Amino acid sequence: MRRACYVAALVACIAAAGSAGPIGCAQGAPSASRFGIADGGDLQALGSRERSRYLDAVKGVGAGWIRIGIYWSVIQRRGPTAYDWAPFDRVVKAARRRGLRVLGTMVYAPAWARASGTPSSAPAADPATFAAFVGRAARHFGPRGVHAYEIWNEPNIAGSWAGGPDPARYTQLLRASYRAIKRADRGATVVSGGLSPFASYGAADAQSMNPLTFLERMYANGARGSMDAVGWHPYNFPWGLGFFTWSAWSQMSATSPSARSIMKANGDGKKKIWATEWGAPTGTSSQSMSEAAQAELIRAGLAKLRAWSWAGPSFLYNFRDKGTNLSDREQNFGLVRFDWSRKPAYAAYRSVAAPHH
Repeated sequence: MRRACYVAALVACIAAAGSAGPIGCAQGAPSASRFGIADGGDLQALGSRERSRYLDAVKGVGAGWIRIGIYWSVIQRRGPTAYDWAPFDRVVKAARRRGLRVLGTMVYAPAWARASGTPSSAPAADPATFAAFVGRAARHFGPRGVHAYEIWNEPNIAGSWAGGPDPARYTQLLRASYRAIKRADRGATVVSGGLSPFASYGAADAQSMNPLTFLERMYANGARGSMDAVGWHPYNFPWGLGFFTWSAWSQMSATSPSARSIMKANGDGKKKIWATEWGAPTGTSSQSMSEAAQAELIRAGLAKLRAWSWAGPSFLYNFRDKGTNLSDREQNFGLVRFDWSRKPAYAAYRSVAAPHH
């Protein structure tokens, strides 16, 4: 959701290079596109006019999905018996009205549910407490047309899972959440938390764990049967789609092992990988790409994801630049600039997602 945590992967990849080598009904027909936009956690904070402009534009580029953060820390900020769904209800209602399918990423524990003194990115002290919330959320959002949930975001890095990667503890959270969601909405799709890029298979330190290694350890701790799809963040900027052992894009299916081979080895070969977040920044930072290169990466990446039978819905981060500072990589991932003018990537996305419009 926030790309600052990608720095660890950049450092690891550069080092490696040097040494290596069922959907609810909506008003209006839902889009058939498997391609979506990851909103970056902003939509619930927008006013109604800005939110409408954003979602109209997302629909216009040919997206069929929107990935939104559903923040436990906001909804139950007042305590374990109080719920404030309103900010997220407004987003869901507006998205569904436009026929957009919603992937809700369940994240961030309120202070009362975390261990004392831990930051906002820390998981719940008790997985059962988080599971109770996501079950309640599935009961709430199911009638509103949401039937897909991602359990946490990038749990393999400390920036999103305070204390550092812990596949056993994450798998406890996933298993408890899966049971709770299925009790509330049997037909819902549960996606494991999209894993952040980090170096090559086997790499791990106190802050980060390679996503293949993390996935393997999830299975070793009983993840099979507790997810309908595997979440993945195949960021590959600025190197592109070429084969690299440390590339999260290559690690989906081309490396040995790969996410696909690990899934097959654990009896999950029929399940899909959902690329719940990926993209590339323009601008002038050392990791940025030219606008033309961003457009080509997105066009080629979407075409590959469309062709791969094992790829589920994918979510490009993000639709609109967050600011105008070209030297700040985090502000420049958009298909459109901050002033809403279109980058070449807009047409590239639309050419694959909505080729007949």
